[in-house]
Amino acid sequence: MKTISPEVKTALVTGTDHGVGFSLAKKLLSRGYFVIAVRVDETEKQIDALQSLYPNQMAIVCADIGSDESVFKASNDIKNMTDHIDLLINCAGILGDMNKNLGDDLDFDEIMRVINVNAIGTLRITNALSSLVLNSIVNISSEAGSIADCWRTGWFGYCMSKAANNMQSALVHNNMRELGGKVFAIHPGHVATYMRGHLDTTAKITPDVSAEGILHVVL
Repeated sequence: MKTISPEVKTALVTGTDHGVGFSLAKKLLSRGYFVIAVRVDETEKQIDALQSLYPNQMAIVCADIGSDESVFKASNDIKNMTDHIDLLINCAGILGDMNKNLGDDLDFDEIMRVINVNAIGTLRITNALSSLVLNSIVNISSEAGSIADCWRTGWFGYCMSKAANNMQSALVHNNMRELGGKVFAIHPGHVATYMRGHLDTTAKITPDVSAEGILHVVL
């Protein structure tokens, strides 16, 4: 297991299997950060290929952010690597059903699973690593979590989870700012990813463009 020097800028990104999380890891590496890439699925090999290009600048950790046990184990592995995280980016998330509306046969177990991952999962990671985080936390949110601008009639799990994620971001920020840090809740745009189980060809933004915009704001 790698040990990261205290002098090295360190970023941790969740959801690096593919999509925006992968692009964020790639762009942080190009900016000289040591990147701890957190992935869910070990069969996803894209991040391994990236590590082969940056063998001394990257570590991969597996974690299911929907599981207390998995996050606890991953956080211990991370704490054995480093005593600091300059930038924590919570990017991992799931969509859930997008089509059912009020009166339909709603799958409440699935809705709870989406909220568990997207809202509580983000807090699991942040809380587990709070003693290491020095400056900033970035929570990838969504315009779908806006109550004031809500126009949808369904997509209950995702929209509710992102609204909860926004409140979680505000609460964590209130803790962080007392120590000189801050929390960003950022909408990444409508990105062409595989979150729907296939490439979303209706999206106009690539993961690389989204990641560059996020880092432009944050850094």
